[in-house]
Amino acid sequence: MSDTRSQARIARASAALLRAIVEEGSVSRETKELCGLMVAWLNGCDRCVSSHQAYAQRLGVAREKLDALFDYARDDAFDDAQRAALSATVALTREPRALPPPVREALERHYDADQIFEILSAIGTANYLTRVNNALAAEAGPAVPCAPPGESAPAR
Repeated sequence: MSDTRSQARIARASAALLRAIVEEGSVSRETKELCGLMVAWLNGCDRCVSSHQAYAQRLGVAREKLDALFDYARDDAFDDAQRAALSATVALTREPRALPPPVREALERHYDADQIFEILSAIGTANYLTRVNNALAAEAGPAVPCAPPGESAPAR
């Protein structure tokens, strides 16, 4: 069993990192949260799925859009920029070594270099958190937050 002081310290740092990535920057919170939810689904982290769905709904994302997430490439609820971010999410979650050139090109059509870094940071952080939570769930329960903490999300 791990030291709870370490868990608390790392959970606080993870929450701060999540806030910096999701709640700040020029990419919409909705897009970054949809990426986090996609990562949680792909990695099978039920706790993270619940956290991301709740946070997305607090941001104002319609339940129908959340339900259509797995069909983002064809569903009209997603614009081309969100499709590019979600394609990057799927690609990096399944194969973390690099983005396929067509996926990178799609990101570059809709986002500048700073925004791409923001999106990739959101994807990478979500993968880290879901994987840590999955690894710890059987042993000690989740130790790190999956979505930004708090009772209410700021407006989009």
